[in-house]
Amino acid sequence: MDTLEAQIKGWERRGVYDDPRLTQILKMYEEIGFIVKIEPVRPEIEAGCTECTKENPDKYYVLYTKKNDPE
Repeated sequence: MDTLEAQIKGWERRGVYDDPRLTQILKMYEEIGFIVKIEPVRPEIEAGCTECTKENPDKYYVLYTKKNDPE
């Protein structure tokens, strides 16, 4: 999922994380009522410094959230 696709579908990109921080942040967003999705990081489309993610791409994930709007 790229940033534009995420915005179109209502998902907001929150950042790139690895564990244990990824799990902590994911749980926090779920606890406050967000729907959470993680996607593998794609260093080739990330902005800024990507040296860490290039060295260990399977270690990092992009975290997206979406408001849980009951209909």
